Amino acid sequence: MPSLVVRPGGTVRLKQQPDHVPDFVVMACASDRAWIRQPEWPQHIQLCVRMTQLAVPYPQVS
Repeated sequence: MPSLVVRPGGTVRLKQQPDHVPDFVVMACASDRAWIRQPEWPQHIQLCVRMTQLAVPYPQVS
Protein backbone atom coordinates (compact mmCIF):
# COMPACT_ATOMS: atom_id res chain seq x y z
CA MET A 1 0.00 0.00 0.00
CA PRO A 2 1.48 3.38 -0.96
CA SER A 3 2.21 5.86 1.79
CA LEU A 4 3.08 9.53 1.91
CA VAL A 5 5.59 11.27 4.18
CA VAL A 6 4.76 14.96 4.47
CA ARG A 7 7.52 17.26 5.72
CA PRO A 8 7.97 21.03 5.62
CA GLY A 9 9.84 21.99 2.47
CA GLY A 10 8.52 19.03 0.50
CA THR A 11 6.09 19.22 -2.38
CA VAL A 12 2.63 17.68 -2.60
CA ARG A 13 -0.35 17.55 -4.92
CA LEU A 14 -4.01 17.64 -3.99
CA LYS A 15 -6.44 14.92 -5.01
CA GLN A 16 -7.98 15.79 -8.39
CA GLN A 17 -5.53 18.69 -8.84
CA PRO A 18 -5.40 19.66 -12.53
CA ASP A 19 -2.15 18.78 -14.30
CA HIS A 20 -1.49 22.42 -15.27
CA VAL A 21 -1.40 23.53 -11.60
CA PRO A 22 2.12 23.23 -10.12
CA ASP A 23 2.88 21.24 -6.96
CA PHE A 24 2.31 22.87 -3.58
CA VAL A 25 5.12 23.43 -1.07
CA VAL A 26 4.51 22.19 2.49
CA MET A 27 5.08 24.98 5.00
CA ALA A 28 4.08 23.18 8.23
CA CYS A 29 2.35 20.03 9.51
CA ALA A 30 0.39 19.42 12.70
CA SER A 31 -1.85 16.49 13.58
CA ASP A 32 -3.97 15.74 10.50
CA ARG A 33 -3.36 19.13 8.81
CA ALA A 34 -0.79 20.58 6.44
CA TRP A 35 -0.25 24.22 5.53
CA ILE A 36 0.67 24.47 1.86
CA ARG A 37 1.28 27.24 -0.66
CA GLN A 38 2.29 27.81 -4.25
CA PRO A 39 5.90 29.05 -4.71
CA GLU A 40 4.63 32.12 -6.61
CA TRP A 41 2.25 33.16 -3.81
CA PRO A 42 3.26 35.75 -1.17
CA GLN A 43 4.74 34.05 1.91
CA HIS A 44 1.78 34.95 4.15
CA ILE A 45 -0.80 33.22 1.91
CA GLN A 46 -1.22 29.52 2.73
CA LEU A 47 -3.92 26.87 2.55
CA CYS A 48 -4.71 24.61 5.49
CA VAL A 49 -5.74 21.17 4.22
CA ARG A 50 -6.39 17.79 5.80
CA MET A 51 -3.89 15.04 5.05
CA THR A 52 -6.72 13.07 3.43
CA GLN A 53 -6.94 15.78 0.73
CA LEU A 54 -3.37 15.08 -0.44
CA ALA A 55 -2.75 12.74 -3.36
CA VAL A 56 -0.62 9.68 -2.65
CA PRO A 57 1.70 9.05 -5.63
CA TYR A 58 2.01 5.49 -6.82
CA PRO A 59 5.58 4.16 -7.11
CA GLN A 60 7.13 4.15 -10.56
CA VAL A 61 7.74 0.59 -11.72
CA SER A 62 10.65 0.14 -14.12
